[in-house]
Amino acid sequence: MRVMLDTNVLIDYFARREPYFQDAFKLRIMQEFGDVELWASVQSFSDIAYVLRGDTDSKKLQQAFLSSLEFLHVCSLDHQDLKSACQAAWEDFEDCLVEQCAKKLKAEYILTRDAGGFVKSSATVLKPSEFFSHISSRYGLYYDTIDF
Repeated sequence: MRVMLDTNVLIDYFARREPYFQDAFKLRIMQEFGDVELWASVQSFSDIAYVLRGDTDSKKLQQAFLSSLEFLHVCSLDHQDLKSACQAAWEDFEDCLVEQCAKKLKAEYILTRDAGGFVKSSATVLKPSEFFSHISSRYGLYYDTIDF
């Protein structure tokens, strides 16, 4: 199943933000097991760098981005995608760009901690924690909490 990750979920992963990091890391494990295909918008990476600029060394963050390409697929948007996003006129343009990627990929899910930004989404929008409950009941897939 294709899963589009919103920027806030990626920030949780790269910044190791608790209590959300656990769910973000479990998504990576799901990818390793082949249970999901994780996607991110290329735009999310610049947004993450901007948000974390004061807390994280830029070179270390770029190295983390590079490492994440082993398990994350990246969606780029083109002229028509940008035009469609502008015409959609969502309140939060960044969310609209994530939605455009989800449409382009035919993603089944968008995972975000800000579901209110995706009320017009064509994909099923869930918080990562809700996603794990959903896949447990729907597909019989269980991922426990990981201790570090």
